[in-house]
Amino acid sequence: MPAFVVLPYAADLGDILSRLSDGDRARLDGLRGDTARRRFLAGRAALLAAAARAGEPGILIDARCRDCGLSHGRPTAQGASRTLHLALAHAGGNAFAAASDRPVGIDSERADTPTERRAAIDALAPGRGDPLRRWTAIEAVLKADGRGLRVAPDAVRLRHGNAALDGARYRLRSLRAPGFVVMLAEQR
Repeated sequence: MPAFVVLPYAADLGDILSRLSDGDRARLDGLRGDTARRRFLAGRAALLAAAARAGEPGILIDARCRDCGLSHGRPTAQGASRTLHLALAHAGGNAFAAASDRPVGIDSERADTPTERRAAIDALAPGRGDPLRRWTAIEAVLKADGRGLRVAPDAVRLRHGNAALDGARYRLRSLRAPGFVVMLAEQR
């Protein structure tokens, strides 16, 4: 099972500043407002905690974008003793992070998401069942795939706790986080 961490933005983040890459420091310097800064730092702290739970406490996070080189891309673990895949999501003042030996994605939504947003999600990714569970599963798969929303959500095929995208198969897990719908996708 992948390592999973939930970290509130208001949590004590300890010495997280000393663990940021140069790219992350530049990104942090460019953020305006305490909320944006806390969100970013909580995300990095959650990723580092998930990596530590997965047995890799000494990593650095590299999140360089493939297109522009800025530190807002898919997070990767630098300095790990083995391949370690990372994933991050944010919802309701919390950072949700996962670390696994396999490609992994995570997504989260507040369980009390307003009706209008649920309807918008249902229109974007129509199907059966709860739109939040369906959407978080789709987003988790797209993050595990690495292309994110550069791929149309309807390209993800969901079926009985599993998903498929372009020939790759993913196991879906609903994770426990009171007040949230959290889905993890791990490539098989």
